[in-house]
Amino acid sequence: MKPRKVVVALDSSTKEATYTIDWIIENFLNPERDDVHLVSALSLSSDFEATELEMNVDYAAEYIMNWEKEIEKKTQDSLDEYLQKLKAANIAAKVEIIKSKTDTRNIILDYTQKEKADILIMGSRDLSTWKRLFVGSFSDYCQQNAHCPVLIVKGLQRTL
Repeated sequence: MKPRKVVVALDSSTKEATYTIDWIIENFLNPERDDVHLVSALSLSSDFEATELEMNVDYAAEYIMNWEKEIEKKTQDSLDEYLQKLKAANIAAKVEIIKSKTDTRNIILDYTQKEKADILIMGSRDLSTWKRLFVGSFSDYCQQNAHCPVLIVKGLQRTL
């Protein structure tokens, strides 16, 4: 059996991430062949200038740096929790948090290409038609532009 490189892109702040990990462990991943990369992308771009926020420039820089560290720590903690689930299922995995000033969709696609992934797995937030139209769908974009197959794990159907 040929080894398979699996990139799992997660927004660790969502409950869909937990469902996605649980689902792929139960239904998709193979401990004997899969090398899993748990990836979370953090876009560090800001549309605000310190002067627009009426903050002292030095204070604003320190505030943003602390805020980024806090987000990175929360992301790392969540990914470590998912990593433990994979290890408990005897699935080889590593965690990668990628920080960039570009769009998170491109961060994920660039990583997937660089690593020569065999498949990209991601969750779906089940956006409404209107949100999909105006905001766009992260998973749709990745599915259209990835160099490899994309598995989108839909969450449990929500009731009205």
